[in-house]
Formats: sequence, structure tokens, C-alpha cells
Amino acid sequence: MKKNILKNSIITGALCTVLIVPTFAQSVGIMPISAKTDESVSIRHEFDHWSEKYIDELSKKYDIKSLFEDKDLNDAITIEDFKSIVELTIDKEYDNTPDSITREAGVYELTRIWAKETDKNLEKIPVIKMLIYPDTNKIDSKYNHGITVAYMHDIAKGRDTGVFNPKAEVTYGELATLIYNTAKAIETELNSDDQSIVKGKLETRGSYEITDDKVIFDFRLMSHYSQTEELKFSSGQQFEIVIIDENDEEVYRYSDGKAFTEALVFKTIKPGELLKWNDEWDMTDKKGNKLTEGKYKAEIKVLVMEENNEKIEEGELTTIIDFSL
Repeated sequence: MKKNILKNSIITGALCTVLIVPTFAQSVGIMPISAKTDESVSIRHEFDHWSEKYIDELSKKYDIKSLFEDKDLNDAITIEDFKSIVELTIDKEYDNTPDSITREAGVYELTRIWAKETDKNLEKIPVIKMLIYPDTNKIDSKYNHGITVAYMHDIAKGRDTGVFNPKAEVTYGELATLIYNTAKAIETELNSDDQSIVKGKLETRGSYEITDDKVIFDFRLMSHYSQTEELKFSSGQQFEIVIIDENDEEVYRYSDGKAFTEALVFKTIKPGELLKWNDEWDMTDKKGNKLTEGKYKAEIKVLVMEENNEKIEEGELTTIIDFSL
């Protein structure tokens, strides 16, 4: 708790002194760059458009150039292209879209993706109470918190004039910059947790989202081993989820009513790699009652078998999520 308070204090203090660095800049010659990034990568000496630097940087890791070929980088994006670039760079299983192609909706959605990839509860992240943009009052209230988090983590900073211009449409140049910043923010956040990770271990993390009368659980198993490992499951059931209510009564179990193959299942996981799963709970208890309120706890366990007398601590394969309806 003390560590979190100190961390939040440091973040707040730093934000009070940080200069607004444009991420939505559109003028030629303006090079929007993360406030935490001071390195300059020389790809070529001149750019026709300020965002080409970020397209080139992304192209080093991802096959995204086809998305920007024959595009005017000042044109507004399409929802389809937003989804495609997220799938190619951040989450190949991404199955969502922003509400619209406005700046406020686009930045909010990328911040939500950042939170999911780093196992954060976006709505519970503390933020600074200040007007970070001159036009903050024009930002829709449903996006305001997420946009402030985006500012704090250098996902988006506003235009070169310091305004956010929330209702304007995201351009292809801006999209490339935002994706670059989001991917970098995810990497930075995950690396900041390295101090607490025990090498030569597995780690289970989970997050949840409540939408359309469902609770969606996303969870992953990460390898901190220095070599590739082969994980064995005793059946087709690779995980179990149990949800209990405030009275410690079980209201949901993933495996109830399901049949799984009894054959052994093997999965290979490389150092630093993630194995991902998800499950949806329709908020109905074992008696068929629809639950609309209350506090609950979901225990998620990945069912990896021990092999060759190699001990796997229970905590490596288990994560607990507290949530409220």
C-alpha cells in the first residue's frame, strides 16, 4: 500500500512539471514524441510527413506498411483500419472497435487496450485533478478519465497548440503515432514490474470487463524462464474459474456442464511469451437467478501439470480478481 501511495505521489508530482509534448501534431516539421522518450532513431534524413518516423519505427517490428500505402496521412481513418493496426501490432485477438473515429473515442479505446494488456483496471487508476487541456470541458465525460490516463502514460498529449480537439477525426498520421505510443507505454509498464518477478517461474495475470450483461475475464500465463518450456495439461480443460459471492457461496464454475477431451494437451511457451485465455460469465448463478449487484471474487487457475518432479508453486498458476456488479 505504501509503495502504491509513493508511486502515485511521484506520478502526480512529475505531471505538475511535465511539458506538453504534442502527439496529435499535424504541422510539417513537428515531431511528436513521448515525453519519456529522448532517443532519436535516424531512419532517413527527411520525411514528407511528420508521422512517417512512427510508421517506419512500427514497420521494423510489424507488417503494417500496407495499411498506409496510398493513404493521405492527413485523411481521417476508418474503423476497419483502426482494428487492423491494433491486431497487427498490439493484440492479434483484438475484437473491438472505438465508438467512433474521433480523437476522444480513439484515444480512450487505445488506453483501454493499454489497461487490458498491462492488467490494470482503467476506471480505478488514480488521476490528477487538473485541466490538462484548454478544451478539456469539451471532452465527453465517458472518455475523460481514460484520456487523462493516456496523458499520464504518454499515449496522447494533444496537438502542438496544447489543445486536445476531442471531436476532430483521427488521421492516419495520428493513428500511427498513437499506436507507436501505446505499444511503447505497454512495454514500459510491463518492464516496470520486472523487479517483482522471480526468474525461472510462471506468472498468471487476469483482468475483467463488464459489458452487455456479461463479465468477460481475460487472463494469461507468462513464462519467466530463460528457455522454452513445454507445458502439459491432463485434459482439454486448461483452466478453471470459480466465482464466489460475499457469503463465500459458489455462484459459478467454468467447468460445470462442460465436457473435455481426456487426451493430454501440450503447449510450448517461449521466454517472455504469453498464453492467453478468456471466459464469459452471464451473471447467472447456479440457480438460474440473474445477479445485478454485489461484490464477487473470481479465482482463476491454469491447470498445468507438474512434470519431472519440477515443483510449480500454486501462486504461479493462480490469480484472484475482486469485482462488483
